[in-house]
Amino acid sequence: MSSNSNIIALTMGDPSGVGTEIAIRAKLKKISKPEFFIIHDIDFVKKILKQMKSKLKVREISSPSEVKKLPKNYLAVLPIKISKNTQLGKKNLSNVKSILTSIDLAVKLAKNREVAAIVTNPINKDVIGKKVKNFKGHTEYLAKKDRTNDQLMMMMNKNLKTIPLTTHIAINKVSNKINKKNIIKAIINANVSLRKDFKIKKPRIAVTALNPHAGDGGLIGDDEKVKILPAIKYCKKKKISVEGPLPADSAFIKNNQNKYDIFICMFHDQALIPVKMISFDETVNYTAGLSFVRTSPDHGTGLDIAKKFIASPNSLIAALKSASKIAQARRK
Repeated sequence: MSSNSNIIALTMGDPSGVGTEIAIRAKLKKISKPEFFIIHDIDFVKKILKQMKSKLKVREISSPSEVKKLPKNYLAVLPIKISKNTQLGKKNLSNVKSILTSIDLAVKLAKNREVAAIVTNPINKDVIGKKVKNFKGHTEYLAKKDRTNDQLMMMMNKNLKTIPLTTHIAINKVSNKINKKNIIKAIINANVSLRKDFKIKKPRIAVTALNPHAGDGGLIGDDEKVKILPAIKYCKKKKISVEGPLPADSAFIKNNQNKYDIFICMFHDQALIPVKMISFDETVNYTAGLSFVRTSPDHGTGLDIAKKFIASPNSLIAALKSASKIAQARRK
């Protein structure tokens, strides 16, 4: 298949969660573009369809190129096997291998340019972590598969883009993990991604402070003076449009949302709370810095609602559309 195909590979995520349901609902919404298929156990997909009382049909495929030949009311499934004991809402350690196989296969197809991009359904890090040592999440796992250290977790919707400098670590370890070098790297990589993936000619970047009131001149911590400000000054000399450190409590006011293209934040919640508050339903997680395009919905596996069949597919649909857009921008 040509590299300019617009077909997306969707991973199954944790089959005990809402991933199968939202894939079905996304297809039922009749989104004609981008076309996608799911890497999953076809028998399990049929079982969920039956429980949802859905009239959607499924078809097993052996290659992404078959997707275009299917009628619109078919969900294409590239088959893998999962545990026969899989139940919605119940964690199942015997599915770890299958969950990772689904991701690995999607990555292989993307790197071979058989698909335009991949979208990953949510996984339970604690489930995989029990079988895979030092597993931190999709972002880190995909970076390792891609043999890169330039990955950035970017949360985005129509109004806002944010990057957490540190991702899945305890809050009391954040300050020690921040340094001038990794701030500079994040600013440079964000600048590259905005230009390459979003076609923004002169990106405007804001960097938030770590401490309240941006450290109050050193009264409340010196991270800003010692690490953040020197990194910003270095990048300004490199002709990157970057400002900060902005106090995090006022960084995301409306004026700043219009003024800056992206906010680089010091830790996970500092970056994720504002985007999810603005539009939880349509926020997308994008991994910038990979050789292939990867997005995902901004929510978790939803084990608590998996049996209720009330999950919204909106974030998945936004992830599919964003992946397609970024892939097109990269091709141009």
